[in-house]
Amino acid sequence: LQHLEALTFDRARALLRGSADPLAGEPSALERARVLCSWGESDPTAAAVGSAVEIRSLVSRPSMNGKVGVVVSANASTARFGVRVAGEAKALALRPANLQPAAEAVEVGRLILKAAEWSPQSHELFPEAARKRAVEVMRLGYLIAWDEERFDGEGAAPGLVDLWRTHVLPHAVRR
Repeated sequence: LQHLEALTFDRARALLRGSADPLAGEPSALERARVLCSWGESDPTAAAVGSAVEIRSLVSRPSMNGKVGVVVSANASTARFGVRVAGEAKALALRPANLQPAAEAVEVGRLILKAAEWSPQSHELFPEAARKRAVEVMRLGYLIAWDEERFDGEGAAPGLVDLWRTHVLPHAVRR
């Protein structure tokens, strides 16, 4: 997961299901995904070296628009990024306004963000052992919620099941 910009969506999903840890490494895949997914929203200058980017709105060389490259350098004094594009002899010096995260990299980043913590929506992204643990812990929640002795013969506390799912399971299920 360390090279999330180079992964396909399906490969990232397979790695997550195969127990890849989004918190491993420095910076972690989770940290890189946060930067990648917030890049265009909050800080257009947040492109990191190694990020896959798509060139857009380039007036001087319109033929480059739509091409995907990799950020190889960042120059704070000129406020430009060096972007290496296949087939080009040297890196292009581009302003942040001419770059956006590559679409597939953003999708992979969103997938990693989704898989950071267990939820019913991220369940399928966890390794098999973690998914089995989630089912076991959820069954325990149902047994507690439907315990007739605990709830004066009524034995139904659906609100407890919801609380169990949203507050207990995310802490009980780990990768």
